[in-house]
Amino acid sequence: MGTGIRRREQAEPAVPGAPLLRSVRTGRQALYKLAAQRLKEMIYTGQWGAGTRLPSEADLARELGVSRVTLREALRSLEEEQLIERAQGVGTFVRSRPSIRSGIEQLYSVTDMIRREGLVPGTQDLAVEVAEATWDEAEKLGLLGGGAGAGGPQDGPGPRSSDGEGAACARSAPRPHLPLICRMKRVRTANGEPVVYCIDRLPAGRVDPEALRQLQGSLFTFLEGAGIRVAYAISQISPVSHHRVASQQLRAARGEALLLLEQVHFDQHDQPVLYSSNFFRPDRFRFFVLRRRA
Repeated sequence: MGTGIRRREQAEPAVPGAPLLRSVRTGRQALYKLAAQRLKEMIYTGQWGAGTRLPSEADLARELGVSRVTLREALRSLEEEQLIERAQGVGTFVRSRPSIRSGIEQLYSVTDMIRREGLVPGTQDLAVEVAEATWDEAEKLGLLGGGAGAGGPQDGPGPRSSDGEGAACARSAPRPHLPLICRMKRVRTANGEPVVYCIDRLPAGRVDPEALRQLQGSLFTFLEGAGIRVAYAISQISPVSHHRVASQQLRAARGEALLLLEQVHFDQHDQPVLYSSNFFRPDRFRFFVLRRRA
């Protein structure tokens, strides 16, 4: 009799007409995780926006093909992750997702920005290549033969010509080859949700491309392990109405703008060591600056 009772407790009753998880034949623990993942997808993709009241437990259980006991376990896990909240006698609602806040006067890696909000950073679609730099990339990294003066900190990430004429002449001059750089592209996630699309460029020879291809966390930490310490950065932030790759990778809605943070990072010797372009989802990131009266 004891064995029979345990079997009944572990079995997941079939729910007629439920298409999603009905075919899964596994334990309740695995089923509740599958159900929780499906509910998260509905939230992350915007099918259920912030403030949306979830359907009744009976309707959700029927849709997912699980028992109400398993559904409650899934809902409990989402509540622990602060994705939903329950109002006694009213219902269960999708919580407003907290924005990731960062002061731009302090230099944090994307990994640190995400962790400081209690979220779990991750990496998707990592790609690394060693290729010839564009003129803009070589200029920002100080690779055009002018040393620190060509890419000095006083010039920032923008064009470094007082009237633009010198830069135009330089671009029109014959340039058989530009220096090689290591270019890394990846999507950074917070609790599994894509929030930043990153393009990072470093001078070739300063880092091992194969080691970069294994990178999952902070690039700053990786560089310190290679003997390169980022001391400061010159930054520029601007809205971007659409970026073909970044908008797709971040699942931005049609017409949704992104925030582009471009930075040239310098070491303690005032040498540029990293040029980055980070595309942020504005619904997840908020940047602020502390300003003091002079």
